Amino acid sequence: MAEDFDSNMGFIMGNKHRERVVQVLGSKGKLSAEKVAKIEHIPAPSVKKILGDMVEHGLVSENDGVWCLTEAGQEIEREMKKRA
Repeated sequence: MAEDFDSNMGFIMGNKHRERVVQVLGSKGKLSAEKVAKIEHIPAPSVKKILGDMVEHGLVSENDGVWCLTEAGQEIEREMKKRA
């Protein structure tokens, strides 16, 4: 489990846009990809790609076009706050 956490942490921290997507979902809760893009000023296609990549890592889930952090994603977000 610790290896997964470290791997996921590196995956998120390795890209500023991924960090921002995790932060905005952590602070604002469930959002559409378009809303994330608008809030963070990241192009919507980039946000959709980031969210798709994060699904593969088990960090976000999607339901009817609305995205939220999974438990693993929430753990990453909490650790990011500690390191900030």
